[in-house]
Amino acid sequence: MNKYYVCLLLVGILFLSACGANEEAMQTVSLKGINNIYIDHGSTTVEVESADIESVEASWLNNNGTGIVIDKENEQFNIRLKSDFRNIVNIGNMPQLSLRIPANYEGKVTMDGSSGNVKIKNMNTQKLDIKGKSGNVLLDYLEINNDIHVSVKSGNVQLTLEDKDSNVNWILQSGSGKRSVSIPLEDSKQSNRKTQGQTGDGSFTVQLQTTSGDITVK
Repeated sequence: MNKYYVCLLLVGILFLSACGANEEAMQTVSLKGINNIYIDHGSTTVEVESADIESVEASWLNNNGTGIVIDKENEQFNIRLKSDFRNIVNIGNMPQLSLRIPANYEGKVTMDGSSGNVKIKNMNTQKLDIKGKSGNVLLDYLEINNDIHVSVKSGNVQLTLEDKDSNVNWILQSGSGKRSVSIPLEDSKQSNRKTQGQTGDGSFTVQLQTTSGDITVK
């Protein structure tokens, strides 16, 4: 009898999950009057990139996403996710949040997560601030033209840069994690827990910090 009820429960969960696939998967929001976008993605992987669009676009990379909540507080947008027990049955196919931000946005983007990974592609914001715990951070840039600050605990941080002469003041800090830099740095300084140096005129600051995670710049 217990097995019968368990089967009914599983069928009901799967049915609700399938119904959720029909929910609206994208939201579009104007950035008028906004100088900070705050993203609380928790344990969900999030991908963020700049694009030639007029408004912020928030959507799911698959159809199993929970709700996206966007609210305005003064000059800040807060983006967060609704919790959904259906994700329990989606292991191996967990939802991923995709955010596209207008390339002409000149404000700040702040990201806060726990175990969710962060993937950044060619962000053009004035400043990017990422905080996390065990989630990994992957940054992919053609050229760096803004300040970047990343602070995670056990997560790894990797930054891939096409223009090796970007104007960056590099500050890489780790506790027990490894640091690997394949970009030639001027005025390089190395210690057990910190690597510093400069490329170009050093007008932008990139600070990558981990407790036990590895840092890679290439």
